[in-house]
Amino acid sequence: MRKIILIVSSVLILSSCTNSSPDDLIDDTPLPAQVTYEGQIKAIMTSQCLNCHNSNFASGNLNLENYTLVRASTENGNLIDRITRNVGDPLIMPQNGQLPQASINLIIQWQSDGFLEN
Repeated sequence: MRKIILIVSSVLILSSCTNSSPDDLIDDTPLPAQVTYEGQIKAIMTSQCLNCHNSNFASGNLNLENYTLVRASTENGNLIDRITRNVGDPLIMPQNGQLPQASINLIIQWQSDGFLEN
């Protein structure tokens, strides 16, 4: 009887798994024609970064409250480096896990677009 329960349980668990491929992990959300700080990046910083990186509490001496500060951190490579690290890396930001890939893509595109403000 135990053997039957074990087999049935295993089948149920295995059947609940989905077939995923590396393509499923790629976020193909279309990017806007131009990514701007005011249009997209500021919202990402506000929702994901400012709890720890603000003028009152600048964790790691990093303040990301405004365009100039975010641009400087992106230009010197620190922001991109931290948000693209693997989950589990102690230096990944945010510390509670990785940003959604769509947000990472927007920040990288913002850099490629020349750090447009508006």
